[in-house]
Amino acid sequence: MTGVHNKQLIDAWNRFVDNDFTDEDLDLIRDSFNEDKILPEFHAVSDRVWNETINDTPKSKEWIEVYRKEAAQIVAEYEYQKMIQSQHVLSRTIRRFRKIWYAAAAVLLLGLLIPAAYFYLKPKTEQTESTVQYVEAVTRRGEIKTLVLPDQTKVTLNAESSLKYPSAFTGERSVELQGEAIFDVTHDSHRPFTVATTEMKIKVLGTIFNVKSYTDDELSMVSVASGKVAVETWRAASGASTILLEKDRQLKINKTTGKHEKLTINADQYLSWTNGILYFNETPIREVVNMLNRSNSQMVFELAEGEYPNLISGTLNTKKLEALLEPIIRSFKLSYKKTGNKILLYK
Repeated sequence: MTGVHNKQLIDAWNRFVDNDFTDEDLDLIRDSFNEDKILPEFHAVSDRVWNETINDTPKSKEWIEVYRKEAAQIVAEYEYQKMIQSQHVLSRTIRRFRKIWYAAAAVLLLGLLIPAAYFYLKPKTEQTESTVQYVEAVTRRGEIKTLVLPDQTKVTLNAESSLKYPSAFTGERSVELQGEAIFDVTHDSHRPFTVATTEMKIKVLGTIFNVKSYTDDELSMVSVASGKVAVETWRAASGASTILLEKDRQLKINKTTGKHEKLTINADQYLSWTNGILYFNETPIREVVNMLNRSNSQMVFELAEGEYPNLISGTLNTKKLEALLEPIIRSFKLSYKKTGNKILLYK
């Protein structure tokens, strides 16, 4: 039964290439896309066209040049016709394809036209799902994860973060980040690398930089350790803008006010979280508490209601609880109460 079905499919494809197909042929071809039977039939049709064109290949250099130009013209027209996405246009292209005798041109066009049929006949939803598959890496509280993307870019993902990226990059290399990560981007001058968050889009060719963009934080920032990046923001008070950052420069965005600042920094300090060291630079207390909770899977930090206008700067070692609390209490003039695995900070 399978052999009969394959022969029917080969015949359908032959009629399709010859521009003599029926609606039943198209239905058969469509059905084959869902049954993983397409490649053997492609080879069978390809062999047939190849043998025919070999027998009729012109011998003189002048004729070969004519057919090369004809093939190039058809390819150029096909690229335009592909945008129209019309079966009538595709059929017209196939009719011209049958006029090409030169073997190399015929094989080239067959390689273009049969995938084109696949493109036109396969439902759009199936195309998207089958050609673009996404992977999502997620970290829990207290977890840091390192991963290598398909282009060999290295990503270190901070706690309670997620990174969504395609299983294979085609064209521009684009990923989506929620949380914080360090990107060590493999250089590729032909394919920019972009990181999208809810506040901004960072574009680079090859560099090392840190992106912090948690939904529950007041501040988002990009810190560059090497190379250059371009940051496009769309939540700034002055409207959308693109800001260029070089080594040891940082863009800080206040999501509440829309204000953004471009600062000179020591980028290594903002990458120190990989070693359990948290760095603060005029950071509000609520964001400090968020950072403590993300980095510590054993303790839960809570902040009592109230106004806390002070900001904190400096470093904290997340592995030493007492040393961690002391500067926070001192800077914000707080007290704390420990109950089980919970620590309540209050005025």
